[in-house]
Amino acid sequence: MLKMMMRNIAASSSSYCTSRRWRGMPCLHSNSTLVVLANDYFAFLHSQPSKPIKSTRTQLEQPVRNSPKITTVDDAFNVFDRMLQMRPPPSVVRFNQILGQVAKLKHYSAVISLHNQMDVSGIGPNVYTLNILINCCCHLNQMGFSLSVLGKFFKLGLELDVCTFTTLINGFLLENRVAEAATLLHKMMRGGNCQPNVVTFNTLVKGFCMRGNNRAAIQLLRKMEEGVCKPGLVVYNTIIDSLCKDRLVVDALNLFSEMMCKGIAPDVITYTSLIDGVCKLGEWKEGARLLNEMVSKNIIPDVLTFNVLVDALCKEGMVVEAEGVVEMMFQRDIEPNTVTYNSLMDGYCLKGQIGKAQKVFDLMLSKGSVVDVVSYNTLINGYCKNKKIDEAMMLFLDMSRKGLVPDTITYNTLLDGFCKAGRIQNAQKLFYEMQACGQLPNVRTYAVLLDGMCKN
Repeated sequence: MLKMMMRNIAASSSSYCTSRRWRGMPCLHSNSTLVVLANDYFAFLHSQPSKPIKSTRTQLEQPVRNSPKITTVDDAFNVFDRMLQMRPPPSVVRFNQILGQVAKLKHYSAVISLHNQMDVSGIGPNVYTLNILINCCCHLNQMGFSLSVLGKFFKLGLELDVCTFTTLINGFLLENRVAEAATLLHKMMRGGNCQPNVVTFNTLVKGFCMRGNNRAAIQLLRKMEEGVCKPGLVVYNTIIDSLCKDRLVVDALNLFSEMMCKGIAPDVITYTSLIDGVCKLGEWKEGARLLNEMVSKNIIPDVLTFNVLVDALCKEGMVVEAEGVVEMMFQRDIEPNTVTYNSLMDGYCLKGQIGKAQKVFDLMLSKGSVVDVVSYNTLINGYCKNKKIDEAMMLFLDMSRKGLVPDTITYNTLLDGFCKAGRIQNAQKLFYEMQACGQLPNVRTYAVLLDGMCKN
């Protein structure tokens, strides 16, 4: 069946498009006071006539000419200093653009510092400025600070918009406060003029799915169907992927059929999730059917789809066939990534072909591919399984020289290798080094050491 799946991919070569592929799917109040503040705002919503709130997104999307591109935090501070010295100073829109670029670089503390400079210089924020500030506080796991920013809205007479509430919901989710995120959404739905949009729903659905609460995600999907904001492809893809990861493939396929009946066309993400789900259950026939259906709809497999196939083939011991899939990727100008090579190395190691696994590792280095902890762990495990513990230790040392931090899996693998080779003193030395480096031993670590000591 896996060979049939490969033939289906090969058959799509005539219609394959080698153009762009899919690129993926903080003087503050106490928390209790801030929650009351948020609740008071909803009471305010109920007391106001229903009217649409103007979106601040249009302001963001207005082009700002001659705006410098920010690539580092130093760039941002230099540009900010020059802007603050201008007389008259630029509009807040220009400052917002700098803040937004720094936030995209994930330098959230820097954004807060730059905002404080604006405040001291008398540059008044608008809704979009404060939304950026809330978002950065959320990513710093400072939900109390995020909620305190609401006070600035009231002080400046600004109205919270759907982006504000969506950002707060995401902040609650980042702190694993799912119940509060859901409560905030329900208050929005009852609040009147600031109704949640599809992004708001998507945010909470993703939060539920990331915590394995597929039932709550589906319930939220049903609520969307009952309201004005209908679910789209992103919501369905999120839930389908979560169901597949939890091996609830039948439920995922039923949701897929429901989506199709409602006229929502699937994409490469949908099919990749489903193919991954059925392959993990060994349902190769269903995987072949889905792949064939995907290709027939001119939905071209991408690197993630191919990675699913390579991983499935390798886990079944069909490494030669996996090589064939990688070759197809090269033929279609789809560059294998770290995940592809890691799967292939693991396949070779499972077959005891450590030499070929090493060649894949060397190929990654020569091509400039990112070699991560998983790459090293895979090859180290292969050498240990082949009783080549010294070669495994050389990789371990090379890993540290390249700035990669060995994890518990790395140490457990090497400890097991030393114990099985009868080198208990080396294992004990590595165990002490593991703790000195801040890696906490787990149950597996102690089990390996006890087993090695008993047998030696």
